[in-house]
Amino acid sequence: MEPIEIHVRLSPDDEVLALRARVAELEAQAEAARAERDRLEYKYRCESLINTELIDLCKREGVPFREALTRR
Repeated sequence: MEPIEIHVRLSPDDEVLALRARVAELEAQAEAARAERDRLEYKYRCESLINTELIDLCKREGVPFREALTRR
């Protein structure tokens, strides 16, 4: 018995192409969200450092400030 030779050619149909486009769109949105998160985390860290420095300065100079600032 001789082996059978089969040739198969697969080409993506419209549904697969649409899904691939949607995945690419979602990946781009996720990357944009990650970049925004990183930017906001950086700004929060900077603000926290500045607030800490201001609290230390107020304590050192005897300037009253809200105690709520120390419980962040």
